[in-house]
Parts: sequence; C-alpha cells; structure tokens
Amino acid sequence: MQLSQERVVKMYRLGFNASPLVIAHRGGALVAPENSWESLEYCADNGFHYVETDAHLSADGEVILVHDPVLDRVSNGSGLVAEHTWEELSQLRINDSASGFVRLADALDRFPQLFFNIDAKEDEVSLAMVDVIRAHNATDRVCLASFSSTRLADIRAYAPEIATSLGQTEVGRLWSAAQLTVPAKYFKVPGPVDSVVAVQVPLSLGPVKIVTPRFVAHAHKHGLAVHVWTLNTEEEILEALDAGADGIVTDDPGLADLVIATRGLQF
Repeated sequence: MQLSQERVVKMYRLGFNASPLVIAHRGGALVAPENSWESLEYCADNGFHYVETDAHLSADGEVILVHDPVLDRVSNGSGLVAEHTWEELSQLRINDSASGFVRLADALDRFPQLFFNIDAKEDEVSLAMVDVIRAHNATDRVCLASFSSTRLADIRAYAPEIATSLGQTEVGRLWSAAQLTVPAKYFKVPGPVDSVVAVQVPLSLGPVKIVTPRFVAHAHKHGLAVHVWTLNTEEEILEALDAGADGIVTDDPGLADLVIATRGLQF
C-alpha cells in the first residue's frame, strides 16, 4: 500500500496554506524530561499534537524512545541501551522524572491523538519500528526520519505506506537543486511518490544558510513540507517563519506557539 496524498494532507496539512506546525523536540525537552511519559503528557494536555522523538532497540528487541545510545546522560542507568533488556530498562528512571523509559508500542497506545516523528538512531531499530507501528495501526500518524539516507531507503522499501523525511544526502541534493533553480527530480530527490513528505533541516550548517525562501519554495514545488530544527529562541523561530517554514521543531512548544500566534499565522 502506497502513502496516499489524502493521508499526507491529514498528517502534515500539506497545501502549505495552514498554520505552521509546532513539533515538540523530544517531547519538549525544556518543559519536561526528554522522551518521557511527562513530556508526552505535556504535549497531549496542551494541544501540541506533533512529537519528535528517537528510537533505539533494547537487547530483547523492544523499541525504546531514547536519543542517546548510552543510558548515562538521560537516566540513573549506565551502559548501552542495546545491552539491556526491557525488564532491566523498566527499572530505571529518566533524570528529573518520576517515571522510566517509554516503549514505542506503549506511547502509540496511550496517546492515539499524537503524531510521532521518530528518528531511527541505528540500523537495527529501523524495521523493528515499522513492525510496531503496523501492529498498533499507527501508519497514518507516524513519520520516520534519520540522518542516514541508506537507512531511510530500507524503510521506504519495507514500508511504503509509512511517511518519511529526507536523509542527509538527499537534503544535500535538494539544497543543490534549489541553488541552481533546477527541478529536484533531476537531482534524484525522492518525493511524495516515494513516501517522503518532509525535509527536516537546521537553519544553517556552519557558514552555509540552509533555510531560505528559495530553499523552502523549491521543497514545496517538490511536494515537501519544510520543518526546521531545533529552534528555541524567538529570533530563530521568526527567521524560519519568514523563510516560509511549515514546521518548527523546538524544545519549547509554548514559545513557538506564541511566536506563531503573534505573527498572525494561526488559522
């Protein structure tokens, strides 16, 4: 089953004439412990329906919502996520949280109103995520992401019904096409027909400005929404909005929502 345009519109309100999306980075890491039950509850309770999160695989094959491959920074545990079973991980606590790690399966079940943008942090988790998403009938509210274009190609081949964003190599091709004002298809940039719905990029990469009106317009011509990460100041958010961005990925969803409203872009 291919990803239909109707489902793309439902997920990301494409048409590029809707309010910019507020996408809570790791569930809103400035307002709640990252990738925790508290962060998901914050989003659900405050009307932030789009959550960016990350995934690693446990030793026994469970998909865990966690950014780092190691436990030390984010929890009272230590060592690799991949070396712990779910039973072991469930006994740990996320820093500054009253709760522990979250499995993707449990998040999908508990929050059917949320849309998830999930970054596959390793090859091993990629197809396992798809199996969980399918098992929980959530293919119409998930977008899968990765820096690895190869990893994303594998996901698209395995699950053409699930939305994806562009990988790093593909982003480079789109940027080059925009600079030369050449249709993205000539640079072999995948689009909606390939289950790609968005390009997710920083404002800049070193001295190179990525998100410009030209880049956004080129992405739109190719059928892709532009989501910009990770924006935590009013100045950054306004810069992305002025370029025409469709989504603001932020650790502070409340701030992004306020800036969007102040700019008169909520409708």
